[in-house]
Amino acid sequence: MNIGKIFSPLIALVLTLLIYQSYNIYAENEPAEGVTEEMTRAGGEEGDGPLLPAEGTPAVPPAEEAIPLPPVEATTSIPSEEETVPLPAAEATAPLPLEEGTAPPLIEIPVPVHPPKKEMFWLSPPSERKKEYVGMEKCRSCHTAQYDKWNETLHAKWQPSFTPPEKAKTARMECEACHGPGSLHMEDYKERLFITTFGPQSKDTREEQNAICLKCHNKGGLYYWDGGIHGRTQRCVDCHQVMEKASGQNLLNSSSEKEVCLRCHLQKKVTALRSPHLSQDAAKMTCSTCHAPHGSDTPGLLSASSINENCYRCHADKRGPYLFDHFPVQENCLLCHDPHASANKALLKVRQPFLCLECHSNLPNTLPSNADPHRVLDSGGRYTYNKGCINCHPMIHGSRHPSGARLQR
Repeated sequence: MNIGKIFSPLIALVLTLLIYQSYNIYAENEPAEGVTEEMTRAGGEEGDGPLLPAEGTPAVPPAEEAIPLPPVEATTSIPSEEETVPLPAAEATAPLPLEEGTAPPLIEIPVPVHPPKKEMFWLSPPSERKKEYVGMEKCRSCHTAQYDKWNETLHAKWQPSFTPPEKAKTARMECEACHGPGSLHMEDYKERLFITTFGPQSKDTREEQNAICLKCHNKGGLYYWDGGIHGRTQRCVDCHQVMEKASGQNLLNSSSEKEVCLRCHLQKKVTALRSPHLSQDAAKMTCSTCHAPHGSDTPGLLSASSINENCYRCHADKRGPYLFDHFPVQENCLLCHDPHASANKALLKVRQPFLCLECHSNLPNTLPSNADPHRVLDSGGRYTYNKGCINCHPMIHGSRHPSGARLQR
């Protein structure tokens, strides 16, 4: 590509702009016609210097005297293309004379009024004012009904074990231990930001509400609370009732632990009535027998380190050790059982022999069809009573017998 063809139009454009700019500068500096001669002659009369001829006129010989010109008046203005509006005379703008006996008007200058320095930049909002403790008796004067209900709870009766009897009353938990200082709340009880409240209608966030409870309840089973599914999604007051004794233990907000859990776990509510684990007697077994509702490091919030360890706490006879293990049993109890509920015997997920055939699909076939014990689906077989594999292999979890390789004894 020829570079000259590209830059030649640009060079021509730059030269054109330079010529046009030079012409504008020359036109602005050129004096008007007839002014040069008058200004040069006026300057010559004042003695500022020799008389200079105007541009374009012949020079005057030095021998001849120049004809004097009349002096240029001071009011003579240089004519221009645009006519300027003459300024009014100074007399026209002079103020009118005042009448005798009248004083000149006073000019009031507004003086800014500033608040004191302490209040100018340090005006704190109402929520940041200093809060002070007022004592439980002040709270009781307005919240009498709430105080009577709270006085029957475990929190009202709790006191540190190392507190001497003479200081037991002063060491007692009070309202402001959870709700915070109540001085601002007494001034404006309608403002909910002045005091810590609990529940879904509270202005405080879930983390702020739970932090009040965790000031005391931060040990033991609550070690995994922040990392558990309940700690990330629930408030403490969703399951517990602090201001009223609604249950016999654990300050639950329902009469039993099962009702509290089944409000959210609706998929287990249908099968709860058919489960031997979740019986009506809460003293025997509840949800917290196997699960840790406040958090755990195992799947399903189990209270043990694994599923099998959780089951072995009650079914210790299935732990072993065995001479001959049934490997699915050692791996996971839930491969065969449903711990919450099942319509089959022993909480099996599927009835026999279909549960066994999920793994044992390659059974040996060495005998005639009418005498083969493994033809469990054959109605003519005489070894398939009740179509149950445990008819011949009763030690399904494992055998301790030297001849129990096939889990028969």
